[in-house]
Amino acid sequence: MPHLPAVPSLMRQSFPRKLVFLSSLVFAALLFGTTGYMLIEHWDFSDSLFMTVITLATIGYGETHNLSLEGRYFTIALIVFGTGVVGYGISSLTLMLFQGDLPLYLRRKKMEKLIAHMRGHTIICGLSHTGRYALEELLGTQHQVVVIEKDEANTMLLQELDIPFIIGDASEDENLTAAGITHARALISCLSADADNAFVVVTAKSLNSKVLAVAKAENESSRKKLLAVGADNVVIPSHLGGMNMANIVAHPETLHFFEHLHHRYPNQFHAQVHVLDERWEGQPLERFLREGFDGKAMVIALERSPGEVEFSPGPEVIMHSGESLLLISTQPHNN
Repeated sequence: MPHLPAVPSLMRQSFPRKLVFLSSLVFAALLFGTTGYMLIEHWDFSDSLFMTVITLATIGYGETHNLSLEGRYFTIALIVFGTGVVGYGISSLTLMLFQGDLPLYLRRKKMEKLIAHMRGHTIICGLSHTGRYALEELLGTQHQVVVIEKDEANTMLLQELDIPFIIGDASEDENLTAAGITHARALISCLSADADNAFVVVTAKSLNSKVLAVAKAENESSRKKLLAVGADNVVIPSHLGGMNMANIVAHPETLHFFEHLHHRYPNQFHAQVHVLDERWEGQPLERFLREGFDGKAMVIALERSPGEVEFSPGPEVIMHSGESLLLISTQPHNN
């Protein structure tokens, strides 16, 4: 993915407060002036409001009625103090409504509405290098994705691509909830520190025990700890990188074949591994392929248990929960 440049603050919850504050400043200045003329000059409300408006706006229409000495002093005070307040309020409101916070606020509300309607999506926590590659891969296979990123400087590209995102700490309940964790199918935690990934996994599992939690680890010791706290799968990027480099040397033809299919047909070719759940206990393989892939898939292997693998199983083979299927298909899994 390309480098993610900086982006200005999204002013998520401050926009309503700023709008109320600036509007209150302008209203307070008008109320102060109107009340002052009514008390000092004994004018009615409309005359007092009109005099206040033309004074604060520096229009210079002239006095509504002849002013007393006290009224003139009050007008001077209103000009000195009120004009600055109203000018600041109106200019800030104009910038906020047309150039700054309002477009960002509306975009944020639209994004929140989109996330609220998502079902079966994937949440990516952290736009590290690993997180960006995971995002690119998921987008290439037409998956719905929500990103949680702590650094606002990493979100401009997400805005350009209309990818929903949450700015904040991925280990906090409110951010995971805002990302739709209760309806998510999977979560990928790619934060820099293994301890942070562990917190994310624990928090996510507490909010949705069925979510598939995949985390990044720096070493084998961290991998075991992440598995112990509830991660369904843990990836060590350096380990995978070493394996891929070794496979390039040891099995270049096989690796080239799969890479060629993946890059040439990114939306038509899918190599997938499925762990069977309770729904498929005692069911024939033919039914899984028919319901999950409309029959358009080829099963390469069925792993019964670690070390027990059945290659090219027939459609009549009976499946059991917990077993794994490695297959190639022309479409992602339907359910």
